[in-house]
Amino acid sequence: MTKWNTLGLRSWLLGVAAVAAMGAGFAGAQFRHVDIVVQGPTGRRNFSIWTFGTKVKGILHQAGVRFGRHDTISPQRTISAGEPIVVQQAIPVEIQTPHRDIHVWTTRYNVGAILSAANVKLGPLDEVSPAQNTRITTSTKINVTRRWWVTKHIAEKIPFAVRHKPDSALTKGRTLIRVKGHDGKRIKTIRQLLQNGKVVKTIVVNIRTVTRSIPEVIDFGVAHPISRGGPVLQFSQSLRVVATAYWPDPAWSNGYTATGVKAQRGVVAVDPRVIPLGTHLYIPGYGFAVAEDVGGGIVGDHIDLCYDTGQQAINWGVRYVTVYILRS
Repeated sequence: MTKWNTLGLRSWLLGVAAVAAMGAGFAGAQFRHVDIVVQGPTGRRNFSIWTFGTKVKGILHQAGVRFGRHDTISPQRTISAGEPIVVQQAIPVEIQTPHRDIHVWTTRYNVGAILSAANVKLGPLDEVSPAQNTRITTSTKINVTRRWWVTKHIAEKIPFAVRHKPDSALTKGRTLIRVKGHDGKRIKTIRQLLQNGKVVKTIVVNIRTVTRSIPEVIDFGVAHPISRGGPVLQFSQSLRVVATAYWPDPAWSNGYTATGVKAQRGVVAVDPRVIPLGTHLYIPGYGFAVAEDVGGGIVGDHIDLCYDTGQQAINWGVRYVTVYILRS
């Protein structure tokens, strides 16, 4: 079976009709050759037609060229001699941005050109899908992702550290805040990458200390509580001293202390500038005592323990001891 070129056959038939028309008395009608160009998303087509018509849409109908109301046709109404008809086919495109959706019919088939025609401006970090150089061939959705950097300055506190130090003047289980801690302050500068308003990346640019923190110092007790078989006695302070001993020899003593009490075991001579008179003490190896006496040779960290006999004083001798100042 012979395949016919439809447009060629149509032109031939139109030519025959033209001759017949002229023979019928239509000698005034102009029979002309018209070039038609159809530009679409998939490519370009060129063909020609012979016609008596001058109106563009009539000629396109005569040539079997379909067009929609969004297509661009040039010229729009009538043609002049030798003027081609150009049809640009429009396709629907949806442009989706974070703030709005744009629906357009366009005769531009490149993503970048479509965005430009829709007045959608892009920032330097914005992303487009499909890519801007992509050619569109059918109804398509173009997604625009907005991306930008912001800089922030954030004030933060610097928590103070806590340091613990042993204190032999405190019994186990007791603590004492020696230095109160204070938080410091710093300014942190960060850069955040936002994508459609949401943070997707954070970079610390700089950290500047405004005020330094002050560590808190807490003393904790390491001394054992003092007990003499009854309730445990607590002390408030301990001192490392030199301890000597004496007894109230009638040859040089009247038997009474500087405070007027009788000199006997349990009485201790002290330097009042170090241990105030009347202070209750505990001396390991000696026992409980009260600071009730003074002496010309008792200066600084030196105490003198009273015994009832000279032999007891000799047996004590001279020792270094830790004296515990008891709580009243």
